[in-house]
Amino acid sequence: MIKLIVEEQKKLQVIDNQENILSHVKENMWIHMVMPSIAEVEQLSGIVNINRDFLVSLLDDEESARLDVDDDYTLIVLDIPCYEDDVYYTYPFAIIYNEKYYITLCRRETGVVNSVLTKFKKVEPHKHVRLTLQIMYRIASNYIQSLKVIDNLRLTLEKALQSSTKNSDLLLLMDLNKSLVYFSTSLHANRVVLNKVKRLAEYKKYEDDFDLMEDVEVENNQAIEMCTIYRDILSGIMDAFSSIISNNLNTVMKVLAIITLIISIPTLIASLFGMNVQVPFAKEEAGFIIILIISAICSIIGGALLLFYTSKSNKKRKK
Repeated sequence: MIKLIVEEQKKLQVIDNQENILSHVKENMWIHMVMPSIAEVEQLSGIVNINRDFLVSLLDDEESARLDVDDDYTLIVLDIPCYEDDVYYTYPFAIIYNEKYYITLCRRETGVVNSVLTKFKKVEPHKHVRLTLQIMYRIASNYIQSLKVIDNLRLTLEKALQSSTKNSDLLLLMDLNKSLVYFSTSLHANRVVLNKVKRLAEYKKYEDDFDLMEDVEVENNQAIEMCTIYRDILSGIMDAFSSIISNNLNTVMKVLAIITLIISIPTLIASLFGMNVQVPFAKEEAGFIIILIISAICSIIGGALLLFYTSKSNKKRKK
């Protein structure tokens, strides 16, 4: 997908869904490309005079967040959150601009462009520095929104696990923890890039951009703090439920042990009376019933003693 955003007569116009859309590219346009084909990348490379292999490399999912300033262009790569297969991942979002063109590249549709166009009252594609700060601000805001969704999912799972412990819920908790790991790594990488961007001379020219730069920093730092807090909470919950599962298992094993001991009493009695020797009640017509009664009485006494012992042990632990 390719979008061209241009300002004409102080109004933004978005050009998309057109055949051979790159033929409409002009100077001072914002060119946004999502999962472009090799042919489209080659065509764009010829228009903006940037190496084709360089543009293709930016579509790699493993591309790390970085800043690269060249004589012909400025490159900023940031990690952006994306939701896929019930897990949040982060993917690189590349910003490339020079004096004439402004280009953004990503392998996933992230909604950043629409967010920038709708959330900011004034978007000017020809002001590359300000547009870059606006994109960075919306990326940090996306992290905060995604973290709130993760926390809501965590609360829902926590309530569900209080009533019944399902493997699917525990696996979903692990997925949420995985998402927070991705977020934490990416947010810290974005902060390093932001600190480098602040030192660029072109970002110190206009006072109007200083407030926006501070807003980007505040938003990114807030996302980092939220991610750290939610990750610690989730880690504590997983440890707590792990202890609960172990405790439940111990309780089940205790009950099974008691049942086994109770059952072993009539088994022992039956074994003794089954020996090939003279035993009591051997000549009695009701001997079998007598043995059953004796076994039942012994089992009841043994069960009562075991229950009394376990209840006494539980009371001592509570004290």
